[in-house]
Amino acid sequence: IPLIAANIIKEWAKRKGFLPGIFLAIHTFGRDLKRNIHIHLSSTAGGLSLTYDSWLRGIYFYHQSLKKTWRYQIIALLREEFKKGYLKLPSSLKHITTYHEFYSWTTQFYEKTWVVHLNEQSDNMKANVEYLGKYLKRPPIGETRIKHYDGNTVTFEYLDHYTNIKETLTLPVLDFIERLICHIPDKHFRNIRYYGFLANRLRGKLLPVVYKLLDIKTLITTKVYLSWRTLIQTAYKYDPLRCPLCKSIMLLKTVVLPSYYSLVSKHEEIARGYFPLLL
Repeated sequence: IPLIAANIIKEWAKRKGFLPGIFLAIHTFGRDLKRNIHIHLSSTAGGLSLTYDSWLRGIYFYHQSLKKTWRYQIIALLREEFKKGYLKLPSSLKHITTYHEFYSWTTQFYEKTWVVHLNEQSDNMKANVEYLGKYLKRPPIGETRIKHYDGNTVTFEYLDHYTNIKETLTLPVLDFIERLICHIPDKHFRNIRYYGFLANRLRGKLLPVVYKLLDIKTLITTKVYLSWRTLIQTAYKYDPLRCPLCKSIMLLKTVVLPSYYSLVSKHEEIARGYFPLLL
């Protein structure tokens, strides 16, 4: 699916005569931590000419066209996966047993509106970097959204996109943990991907060309090692060691696990639901 999203942009750009730079992040969670798989894709508005000798500007994407293309490509993918026998249908669709039946059933989705949200182009480089950067290591929930924990339940805050109102949700501890660990990606799965002139196989060759065409000076940088606390304070504007209730500074004393149980060694089993939690 990420490749489909990137290829839609690349193919459209190719018809306009340029190669864009694309950054893509895969998210599996919604604000309330339920599984809600979606893609955040950022692309340059314009890009490198196909002859690699000029930068094309002032090119925009057409919303309705993108929505229709995305819908077509995803429906085509589902049909192809079903045809190959890779698609597992829920019990509510057990009556669909042949490709012809599945093909007919998926036709209805051409009549529905598919959500493809486009942000306006931004020339604010700092805002763009901050927007992209927060997706590199963004967890399903920030610590500041956790409002209370009493040993049995966890209460956290989230923004309801339908009402645009902040809501609070209280869950039993194990239910809260279950919602978190279902978003742990498989080993070696890449949540962050790059395409176009930012693709790994092209960036070494094409980024210097882009820098030259845009008159961007290559900076000599010095590595500065910051503590995890300072990094969080800089990026998210809050102190992770300050208690959200009493506002005092917290100290990590120790982490205690039963000697017969290693949470780290059983990380994958827990995420996949194969290992019982021993509390």
